[in-house]
Amino acid sequence: MKRIQYILFAICILSIWSCKPEEFAPIGEPQNIVKSIQGNWGLTKVTQIDQDASTKGFPYKQLDITSVYPYTDLALSFLGDAQGNPSTFTITSGNAPKIADLTSGNWTVDDVKAPTSISLTNGTLTNSLSIGSYVSLKAGKLIIKRDKKLNGKVILSYQYEFTKK
Repeated sequence: MKRIQYILFAICILSIWSCKPEEFAPIGEPQNIVKSIQGNWGLTKVTQIDQDASTKGFPYKQLDITSVYPYTDLALSFLGDAQGNPSTFTITSGNAPKIADLTSGNWTVDDVKAPTSISLTNGTLTNSLSIGSYVSLKAGKLIIKRDKKLNGKVILSYQYEFTKK
């Protein structure tokens, strides 16, 4: 019996001693989100999301409304300075519904390393756009979200998918 205990103890010690931390290869440089946002963008898809239906578990929660209005007329341009910081923007709506009250001005982000929203400013007027996903930026797609509220409660959300030109 003691021999079995010694053998189990030896196996246990050997298994602990043989464990080594795995070495992982470097994953590369971190993505500069602000620089990825900079450029010219054309709208390719608009999805309307019914937040009330999502909350209540209804089957029809979202709808692709890209072809309902001439959304594809909408274009964004986010420019940066020499250091890659946000500087100016322009929004060309054409015949598309507006996604912001502004058509030009300056833009900033709430956090340079991990932004969640883009602030558009012209004089005293400011609009905010929510960033949908960082992963899509690597594929040349910018996802912007806007909420419509009624009495402070979000009733509809719009997800705008832009493709880099």
